[in-house]
Amino acid sequence: MARIGRRSFGALALAGAASGLSAPRIARGQGATIKFGFTAALTGPFNEFGEGIRRGAEIAVEEVNKAGGINGRRVELAEVLDDQLVPDRAVQNMRRILDNREIVGLMAPSGSGPTLAIVDMVQADGRPIINPQAQTPSIVYPNGADKPPRPNVFSISIDNTVEAAKLATALAGYRTVGILHESTGYGVTGAQLVRAELQAKRRDARLTVESYNQRAQDMTAQLVRVQRAGAEALLVIGLGADTAVIRRNMSRLNINIPLYGTAGAVTVPYIEGAGDLVVGTRAVNHAAFGRRPMHPAAQKFADLYRAKHGTDRWYGPDPANPFVSLAGTVASGYDCLNLLIDAVRRAGSTAPADIVKALNETRDFAGATIASITFTPQQHVALKVEDLGTYEMLKEGDRVVLKLRD
Repeated sequence: MARIGRRSFGALALAGAASGLSAPRIARGQGATIKFGFTAALTGPFNEFGEGIRRGAEIAVEEVNKAGGINGRRVELAEVLDDQLVPDRAVQNMRRILDNREIVGLMAPSGSGPTLAIVDMVQADGRPIINPQAQTPSIVYPNGADKPPRPNVFSISIDNTVEAAKLATALAGYRTVGILHESTGYGVTGAQLVRAELQAKRRDARLTVESYNQRAQDMTAQLVRVQRAGAEALLVIGLGADTAVIRRNMSRLNINIPLYGTAGAVTVPYIEGAGDLVVGTRAVNHAAFGRRPMHPAAQKFADLYRAKHGTDRWYGPDPANPFVSLAGTVASGYDCLNLLIDAVRRAGSTAPADIVKALNETRDFAGATIASITFTPQQHVALKVEDLGTYEMLKEGDRVVLKLRD
């Protein structure tokens, strides 16, 4: 998207905006629009993530403007740039976004690689950023979860630590487990955390861990090593398209053991790529759209999305049962923008320091992805184990459906 209207600021005004000391309070009906920005994978092989969060953010902006904006000031997505999940492009895009001093809040890219690439520069800049999807813990806690978080970085994503705890519970019934993980920060960290959680739950656990590169078209060698180790179940930590390749390879090799996946498996690319082979797969993802009845904010968002886009590939073909991945993609973008909007409104200011302070005071915010979102100066990750569910993929008629098991 092209850059949208910029004003020129003097050096003093720029310094004040960055520090949060001189930005004006928000007066009713006065001033230009309140602007937000982000970079994400809007096109390319992983566009289900970036395009998804863009759609959610747009719905949040439309909703607040329809209600009169923030004290009469309209909200705008002023910078929305495409990085195709490539870290170097994300860095270039974020530099351009940060150059726009009118941007008051940011959303992190889709994916751990791009987010890790830009997070230091955003921390140095000081403007608030909320992470919708990237799962690597060091994005928020670079020195460990027992140390303070980055001051201006918040997250509603499925953190690897929380996901690992949920997966370990699901896999604890197996003594011998194979783990295939993508060779990214997300995959490496996720495998380490699941290993630790499983070994803590049962000391006799035997694990075979293999890695692969994103978009690899054959994982036969890794699967054969897992098979020779006598694995009773297989966990894949990676994106849906890659999980589909692995599932097809398993079928060709006649590897008939239970397949578990991370949030990436509960996505359209996995279902499209593996077809009926997905039946029986179990995966962890947000429980928000799988529980019945859905909590009010989740139901409201599902209704808003269906009214705007219909039953498309993000929502799924069944009007009464949206895809669970709607939470991890589209609804995450919706929640991120709404959290920023809520913080600006409560702060009564567009100064970065004031918005960050308001985010740290967020208590029991009703999100679509997470029923109750709370941040404190020490706690910048909102999602908890109880916010996740384990789903099983089943076939009903000619459709693949997801059933929440726990």
